[in-house]
Amino acid sequence: MNTTTPRAIDPRHPLSLRNGSATFVIALASLMMANLAPFIMTALAHLGFDVITSGNILTWGLLASAVVGLGTSRLAAGAARRTLACAGLAVAVVAFGAAALIPNPTLAVTGLIVGGAGVGAAISTSGAAIAALRNPNRVSATSGLVNRVLITLVLAVIPLIGITQGSVFGALALISLAGLTLARWLPDSPEHAEPVDVTTSLAIAEPRRITVAGFAILLVFPLWGTSEDAIWTMAPVLGDAVGLDEQGLGFALSLAAAGGILGMLLVSICGARIGRAAPLAIALTTGGALKIWIGFAEDPTLLAALIIGVNTIYAFAFSLFIATAAGLDARGRWSGPLLGAYLVGSSFAPLIGGALIEQFGVPTFSLIMGVISFLVIVPTVIIARVSVGAERALARSTAGASSAQPVTP
Repeated sequence: MNTTTPRAIDPRHPLSLRNGSATFVIALASLMMANLAPFIMTALAHLGFDVITSGNILTWGLLASAVVGLGTSRLAAGAARRTLACAGLAVAVVAFGAAALIPNPTLAVTGLIVGGAGVGAAISTSGAAIAALRNPNRVSATSGLVNRVLITLVLAVIPLIGITQGSVFGALALISLAGLTLARWLPDSPEHAEPVDVTTSLAIAEPRRITVAGFAILLVFPLWGTSEDAIWTMAPVLGDAVGLDEQGLGFALSLAAAGGILGMLLVSICGARIGRAAPLAIALTTGGALKIWIGFAEDPTLLAALIIGVNTIYAFAFSLFIATAAGLDARGRWSGPLLGAYLVGSSFAPLIGGALIEQFGVPTFSLIMGVISFLVIVPTVIIARVSVGAERALARSTAGASSAQPVTP
């Protein structure tokens, strides 16, 4: 008879070159439309569309990704994960490829939107796959690091080739093809993914609370993300208000991207040791204060420094939000739809930011964006605590299930 006290066991898969490359590259494909937004706008302009129409087309493409990502999240959390990823990315390759090669504006736009719907499957499958790997803090941050480094390379290469219909939409097709090639290496959902052995000390992780926390993060994360993206997309307007020229703004945005890499690197190095609730509370408080300060900055150098600071903290918090959703359920029930929900808000960030600035001015706009960060602190901390509790309960229940197995004499 085995009387040894059960040891906590993490049922998730260890990170490897295969499952990591598949998860990270597919995650890259899922967000590439949003990251290439300025270039897509330029390519659409070359096809004869004005700024407003181009913005509407891009919004529809991002919404198509978000809707499909949300709609396929349950499939992504189950046995159909690889099939779903392959089907969606195959559609994306064909659609983006057609958009790159066919000179007809109507067909190119159709290809862009259909391709956006295709990579929606990448949104849900990569998000769910992150939950299947051990140490969600480190995995989500590493995914973000890979994403940013590769995006930086793509953003550097495309202008050298020329920002055209073929180069921009072709890049989307090639990245989708890379994800399709690696999709068979996506990690499976762990066989044991429910914290069935929930003790009194782990009551915070009872199934009902996990479900409530899951729905809550699907609301809180997009709300916070919209306020962050509104600051980012309105950076040219904010710069104009204080006399920050295009060259200075471009330099500031480049440093902001580098700051984001540092924020994610910190989470990647520290992993689970830093927890989630406390660092998220600190990040949201600091980020909210910096966003409010932006509205009252009158010096171009100060504004540039604030934008860099906001983006560094954003990347740090973004990684921990993904890790929090992944920690709630190892199958990815909540991390799967999370990026889709985020993209819904992100797609409207330029419209919201522009409307607020036009109606109320920059100071009020930045004040509202900062207050949003403060409003989500309490629910975020609660959700993060439930996430950590769920992981502990899962490890405990896995250990209990293992110790219950018959021992061979």
